[in-house]
Amino acid sequence: MSAEPELYYFCKPTEIQPTGLPVEFLTAQEFLADESSCQALWSFVATQFRTRSKFLTIWQGVKYLAVHRTGDGTVDGLLLVTTPVNWQIDYVVVHPDSRGQGIAAALVKTTINQAYLHKAPYVMLTSKESLRPLYESCGFEVVRGGGCRV
Repeated sequence: MSAEPELYYFCKPTEIQPTGLPVEFLTAQEFLADESSCQALWSFVATQFRTRSKFLTIWQGVKYLAVHRTGDGTVDGLLLVTTPVNWQIDYVVVHPDSRGQGIAAALVKTTINQAYLHKAPYVMLTSKESLRPLYESCGFEVVRGGGCRV
């Protein structure tokens, strides 16, 4: 069975959009200063990421994190952003018990809003085709998949 194809997504932030849920947008340093957040990140790495080595390679360039917390303050959703010139969303992960509540969309929309406020020219990401409805609902367009413009 072949792997699900990846698509390349592009979004040019043009306005602030409602996120639907409260999300913190933190620098990597702010995030790392919170011990419970670091523990949650490591738990996600251990249970939700397919390859730890890829995560560790990307982590070096992470500048911002969007974070959603449960009512008791537990981190249940994370989004990692690298920012060479454009903004690149490298991971969006939501705890399995919290999926289906709009957390991923809130994380993505918060990041687009912050990109707009920081005057980032655009936001990019690569993701599975099955997540296309999520990213398109947040304002992304598919720019190519499998080597051609979609």
